[in-house]
Amino acid sequence: MRLKLLVLNFLLACCIPAAAQEFGVFNSPKGIGAQLRFPRSGGVFHSATAIVDIYGVPTSRCKDPGYRFNFSRLYVLNTLEKKNCTLLFYAGPGLSLGYVRDHDKGRFIDMKSLISEYPGFMFAVSAGAGCRFDFGRTVALDLSFAVDAGCHIRQNEKEKTYVASSLSIYNNGLWQAFYPQLTILFKLK
Repeated sequence: MRLKLLVLNFLLACCIPAAAQEFGVFNSPKGIGAQLRFPRSGGVFHSATAIVDIYGVPTSRCKDPGYRFNFSRLYVLNTLEKKNCTLLFYAGPGLSLGYVRDHDKGRFIDMKSLISEYPGFMFAVSAGAGCRFDFGRTVALDLSFAVDAGCHIRQNEKEKTYVASSLSIYNNGLWQAFYPQLTILFKLK
């Protein structure tokens, strides 16, 4: 299943760039990935991000990362011109989906024990806000924050089947809202 999601993200990343004007490398404590940006007229742009979700991997609580995809429609709120830099403030809604692990229910902060719950499918409505630092060259920096409010459906550990699945709130989408996201953007056109 993870291989199918990885192939889907790869195909999306290969097919969509023809319309993209920027390609970025996504970096965050949430995970790493690639981002494509599609500027539109009227102070609007779209962002498509494929992320390898590393929840639990750096702390050795699990060995397999998750995969997720986010598509957002972002609105420019304000632009500030400085001597060597243009600051672009933006915010907007989006959608996220993926196959990820979620925070173990009933455990507040636990960095030692293995994650006991299986990974599962995540569907969420997202909201993001950030600031883009454009230095007038081929590279720009983008600092943002995003929240994912949705559900997480996973295989039940006792039954080991999706027939008896567990549906819950996607906790990591809410808890990781304050994790910064730094994207290094490269202008394609």
